[in-house]
Amino acid sequence: MLVGTQALGAAGGVLIARFVAPGRSRRLVIIGGGLVVGLGIGGILVFDAFVPLAISATLVGLGGIVASSSGLALLADATAAHARSSRFGQQIALGTMAAFTASVLAGALAAPVASLLGARESDPLTLRALVGLGGVVGAISVVPVILIRDVPVPTATTARASHLLLRFAPIEIVFGFGAGSFIPFTNLFFADRFHLSYGPIGLALGTIAVAGSLGALLHGRVVASRLGPVRGTAAVEFSSLPFALAAILSGDVIFAVAFLALRALLMYGAQPTWSSYTLSSFRPAERAAVNATLALTWSIGAAISSAMSGAIRGALGPEGFSVNMIVLVACYALGALLVLLLFRGHEPAGDTPVAPAWPAPAD
Repeated sequence: MLVGTQALGAAGGVLIARFVAPGRSRRLVIIGGGLVVGLGIGGILVFDAFVPLAISATLVGLGGIVASSSGLALLADATAAHARSSRFGQQIALGTMAAFTASVLAGALAAPVASLLGARESDPLTLRALVGLGGVVGAISVVPVILIRDVPVPTATTARASHLLLRFAPIEIVFGFGAGSFIPFTNLFFADRFHLSYGPIGLALGTIAVAGSLGALLHGRVVASRLGPVRGTAAVEFSSLPFALAAILSGDVIFAVAFLALRALLMYGAQPTWSSYTLSSFRPAERAAVNATLALTWSIGAAISSAMSGAIRGALGPEGFSVNMIVLVACYALGALLVLLLFRGHEPAGDTPVAPAWPAPAD
């Protein structure tokens, strides 16, 4: 249910992103989105009843979409088209390394924080304290955002027809449905299937995040440079699927972590290339709204499948994770196939200048 409220908040983020112009205003919108996320996190820390918690989750979804969509659009504006894939890879690598650090720290801090509060590691009070610490760290990110310089962007670039967005949207909803069936519950998978405590779970999630960082850095330089963005994206997505199945079938936690890390290496590798390819297909003025719309589409698929996967595990117990992973594999295979079918031969032209309708007057 809370995943669904985040998707509802993301819908509001799409409406806001449509009015965000390139350049200076994006910094203010990123900060504003961060403030809304902070309000949502504050509500999660304070409230116990479902309704205010749902509203808080909606604020997290709203602010997150606004900040991330404007941030990614700003990064695209500030990067030349030929270097965009590598730059996005660096951004994702930094994000996943931060996720690694957060996972390890959260696992390591769970016991001392619980002891300090006089609670158990699994108590809501302990979890809220850890979330609150994360919120404090996240608030510090406003400093580098303030220091970002204005990014001048051309306003006269090739317009893209609305049907192009409709070609990207089915891919996002399929990938979202697949990811939502398992990825948000990876920590529960390790807890329920292998009975790990918070510390080892944090280490496992951190290992997977580091592998994703390496994939994000390598894909644009190694795979996409040889196969192109479309075939390069589809190739690693298909290649990741056997590792996903091997992870869920493994009876040993070390092998499960290793297989999921290899899957992350491939799947995260495709993400910067695909994001660059997507945003390069639209004009600078359209990118924030396009990114928010596609993020919402992804979130809708993830919200639906998350609810379904919870019901499946409730009926089957820990073995339900196997069904969840099979759903993920089927969706990612379909998504990779759609990438090949819908974008074969498509060349991004969002940065291409528009020729004037009439010759310029002679001096």
